[in-house]
Amino acid sequence: MRLNFLQKPQELLDNAFSRARKEAPGEKAHNEREQVRFERARRISQMENAAEILSEKLEKAVKDFPSVDNLLPFQKELLEATIEIEKTKKALAQFSITAKIIRKIQKEEIKKIRMFGKREKKILEITRSFFGRISSTAKRLDKSIEQYNETARRMNELPNIKAEAPTAILAGFPNTGKTTILARLTGSKAKIASYPFTTQKLQIGYFEAKYQDIQIIDTPGLLDRPFEERNPIERKAIAAIRHLAKIIIFVIDPTEQCGYKLEEQAGLMEETKKQFGVYIITVLNKADLASEEQIEKAKNLAEKIADEILIEGENIDSGLKQKIIEKIFEKKKLA
Repeated sequence: MRLNFLQKPQELLDNAFSRARKEAPGEKAHNEREQVRFERARRISQMENAAEILSEKLEKAVKDFPSVDNLLPFQKELLEATIEIEKTKKALAQFSITAKIIRKIQKEEIKKIRMFGKREKKILEITRSFFGRISSTAKRLDKSIEQYNETARRMNELPNIKAEAPTAILAGFPNTGKTTILARLTGSKAKIASYPFTTQKLQIGYFEAKYQDIQIIDTPGLLDRPFEERNPIERKAIAAIRHLAKIIIFVIDPTEQCGYKLEEQAGLMEETKKQFGVYIITVLNKADLASEEQIEKAKNLAEKIADEILIEGENIDSGLKQKIIEKIFEKKKLA
């Protein structure tokens, strides 16, 4: 969905007019009558080229913009959370209208040259009228181009998430060890992508199973605090991500060294389950640092919410990767 930016109106005009002048034919005349004919043909060519260059740029911006109705549910909600759709639609409509007006002006002024361009002075007068009208029309696009470019900027910042890949979402409070688990699962440093909803970053990793990528996404700034603390845009972002989630991996720190009590962590897990309504695997992380009492307390709290509980830590393999594969492909068979 990467979009190219549009130049400002004056830059568009300068570019179109410069190219039009260069592409216009230049011939030597042998007499005054032939000179008028050549000049008329040259100016008509300039008009045709300038109008075509401008209208094509505007029409391409409209054509390249993705149809919201044809997007996957995840992509649609992500887009709606990222851009001002109604303002962008108005800008695109303005581009379409302006392109038609430019073509109309071209036809009108070329018709004038053919009918009244019997002398070079009149041809020049009509040519100036054409370029003046085109300039006035294009300059009205200033706010629409500004809106379109802001939309393009935001869309180009969207993370490269594979909307159709089987996906597990990591959730839990900060410092519970989600990034470490992501690295263990994917076997490499996770890709950190821009995320326009918050000042945080998405972390995305992949591992292969059954000849396809399994996508693991950590969403710092979204799924690591209570719902009431999230702003409206963040809530829309969560709604978008909900379309991807086949499994939630909720990470708990039994030691509470993350700065959150076990009761708070269990409360966030319960809220996450309500929001997503998918299979939740709870990982009791940092088991190598936790006491038996801490792990037991965490298990008791998690059992009321989680579908499955795994214990993980340094040099402790919980079998999480295999469990993700099992559940994702089990769900695909059921579907």
